[in-house]
Amino acid sequence: MTRRDRALHHFRSSILGVFKTAAPASLHPLASLITDQVEVASEASDLWQRVRPQCEHELRKIRSGSGTLAHVVEWELIKLQARIKPEPQTGWPPLFRDKHVHIGSLIHLWRDVARATEDRLSEQGIVTFFDVGPWGGFNFVVRPDGYTRMPFARLTLGIGSLASTPLEEKGGPFFDAFMPLYKARLAAEGLVVPPEEWQYRNPKWDAASRLLEISHTYYFPHHTYDRRSFVKVRLSREFETYEEIMVWDFLDLLARLYQTTDWAAYKEDTKDVDIRYDLQDFVSLNHIMEGVYQRTEKEERLLQELKESFRGAIRERPILYEFLDRVVKSRWIENLYWAIAGVVLGIRKFERPVNYGLEILTSPLPPQLLIPVKRHVQAYHERVGALQPGNF
Repeated sequence: MTRRDRALHHFRSSILGVFKTAAPASLHPLASLITDQVEVASEASDLWQRVRPQCEHELRKIRSGSGTLAHVVEWELIKLQARIKPEPQTGWPPLFRDKHVHIGSLIHLWRDVARATEDRLSEQGIVTFFDVGPWGGFNFVVRPDGYTRMPFARLTLGIGSLASTPLEEKGGPFFDAFMPLYKARLAAEGLVVPPEEWQYRNPKWDAASRLLEISHTYYFPHHTYDRRSFVKVRLSREFETYEEIMVWDFLDLLARLYQTTDWAAYKEDTKDVDIRYDLQDFVSLNHIMEGVYQRTEKEERLLQELKESFRGAIRERPILYEFLDRVVKSRWIENLYWAIAGVVLGIRKFERPVNYGLEILTSPLPPQLLIPVKRHVQAYHERVGALQPGNF
């Protein structure tokens, strides 16, 4: 069975299950109609557009969580589209150039190894899908030739997978298959990482003590808490896509920053390095919300200044505190908080109190938020993948 066949089979099973659970019996034939149309569609066609008229007409009226059943179907189709889309195998620049990383080549390498791992696991009777991408906002640090502006310090690969993916505290089948392929590809590009020095870290458990996520990390010899330098593979079976991992992290950070009312106490209680990483994560993950929220001119200028400060100046406490104060006073945190609440809950700013933990940081995450995020991130990856150095 090919990867496309596996993806279509999983999609059919998922959609039929969704309709059986959430739709009246009179609409159950629509599930089969959707899957039939998708199965005969070309890999290049927009799957959602093929079935959108029927879904818009029939499913927008049926609530599902904070959204509608149409949102659920569209989200499943977007995931399917990513799984069956072919990956170009030629025309990629060298991954590293003087320790600068070509992000398009990096994403291609990750996808290539992830798909090879899927095939190997399928041969063992384990059917799953790995949705991969870089954790963070490379659009803030990539030059016009596709390489990072600064030599890399951290390579963090985020991977979403099906809930059925086997996972253990010491790895499991995914890591057994993925890591040798990944290390070999990195070595072929000039980055040799000692195989015996990787560590399993940061396990995440649910309320029933089921392992949801774990990271496999190599720390470079010069790594410190203040100056972090590592290669990390972060696998989740809580989320099927890597965008969901980033969205969860960002929403959790955003809610914490929004709910901070005493910034003087925050500075007093928080180490400078942790304030810096809060700011860095806020800035870095902002890009995933560009399909949801358009920054103001003031916020965009501040973003550009922050980006430059992370070349080194922000390590000085007065500059760090100045930027923190400017971010707070700009209402950037507040604007993003309410823009996301508007997309998920359909409410205006300050219309009513919002409990992010109960209404937005839900399981599963709201598809009406994930849809514009994944569409934006996919388009960005295509743009950055097309960037080429002039002498390549």
